[in-house]
Amino acid sequence: MAQLDEEWPWLEDRPVFTTCGERGGNVTVVPVGAVLKPFTGRFWLYVVGFVVSVTLVVVGTWLAISRPHGASPGGSWWWLALALPATGFALLWFAGIYVEGMHRIMRERPRNLLLLAGLLGGSALGLAVPAALGSAEGFVPAALLSAFSCAVTGLCATRGVRRARKDVTRILRLRATGTAHTGAIAALPDPKAWSSGGDVPIRYRDSSTGAECTVTVRVNTWAHRIPVPGTPVIVRTDEDGDLLVELDPDHPVEYFSDSRRYERDTSGGGSM
Repeated sequence: MAQLDEEWPWLEDRPVFTTCGERGGNVTVVPVGAVLKPFTGRFWLYVVGFVVSVTLVVVGTWLAISRPHGASPGGSWWWLALALPATGFALLWFAGIYVEGMHRIMRERPRNLLLLAGLLGGSALGLAVPAALGSAEGFVPAALLSAFSCAVTGLCATRGVRRARKDVTRILRLRATGTAHTGAIAALPDPKAWSSGGDVPIRYRDSSTGAECTVTVRVNTWAHRIPVPGTPVIVRTDEDGDLLVELDPDHPVEYFSDSRRYERDTSGGGSM
């Protein structure tokens, strides 16, 4: 697992602090030493390949189960020779977008929306084939619905990607040019307000004035990985008042042992 963490550091499950209330898939995760990669032609090849593969899966499946007029009873199932390999390629393209997308977006939700848009786009194209051939009129509404859903999802993904990359740029800028202050977590989050994370106070000493400051940020983590009070953090600020809080990488993290206080009742939908 350590080797996997080095190759793809997003596997490392560490608490992440956010200053504007971001949570869940909207939390920007920028591993130490990471750089924001550009969107290259190879990445968009993954996207196009994924859309085309999904299209072939839909078309091949339709041809296999529809048995076109004049075909032998078992002959149409040969079209699965198109659908099954296309499914394998779709999974490969999916994995490429899933992994490489984090290097370029570093937020789960917009990356997942990009994948969903590709899936919907491929489905729309695949459903359009029988609709265009006039052999399955019922496919027309499904193709139109998939195309509309793809457009809406693609728009949301585009906005999400733009915001995520802007936030990654902000984090990298603060790491490179921000003024660093040493601090610590001052208290545990409120169990009553816990929802995959919670607000915690951070106390730090301003390195330029020596004054002690306190800020409240949200810690995004699992119930069994809540840092205890006193955990060292690094607070970075700039002249515009922007703020970045991160765990101090030079100190091991101790986690709160009584995670049951933050676990939801299993009768209410599981635990965190």
